[in-house]
Amino acid sequence: MVYNLVLFAHILGAFGLIAAYTIEAIGLRGLRGATRRDEALLWLRISRGLVMRLAPASLGVILIAGLYMMATSWGPRGWTVVALVSFILLAAVGGVGTGLRMARIGPAVNVASDPLPDDVRTALRDRVLLLSLDVRLAIAVGILFLMTLKPSALVSVAVIVLAIAVGLVAGLLPAQRSRNEFRSAAG
Repeated sequence: MVYNLVLFAHILGAFGLIAAYTIEAIGLRGLRGATRRDEALLWLRISRGLVMRLAPASLGVILIAGLYMMATSWGPRGWTVVALVSFILLAAVGGVGTGLRMARIGPAVNVASDPLPDDVRTALRDRVLLLSLDVRLAIAVGILFLMTLKPSALVSVAVIVLAIAVGLVAGLLPAQRSRNEFRSAAG
């Protein structure tokens, strides 16, 4: 019974993490199209306010529940160890790729004038923000694959490497321009 409740919490944490990624993706789209300070602040408040609460809570629930299941049921099998290391990598990519940049973007938007200066607009369109999100989503799908099929350590590593490669390719593809970007490019 306890295992099933912990498994439920683990899955619920995964839903929370995907919800946080969805909110982050919507927020990034809004930020990339922002041309005025109030627009950028609105998207920052919506996306960062929710993501900064939901993502850490979800990561914590996933980690605690996963460690419990690993300690009581699965042990240090190949797929569990690779999933744990991948989970830590996922959190690190988010912290470095998104967290540090957003920590600089928020204050820059707060003091910006209207229309947003080019340096602030460039920061809002930083490709690393999209790359970070795409890589984290791909790692999450790779971890889901590991948890579902429970492959050997070698196959698990190959799956995560492939997932990271897919995330990198997706993140490096040209981003679709928003209507505001077309409008400003046209004059």
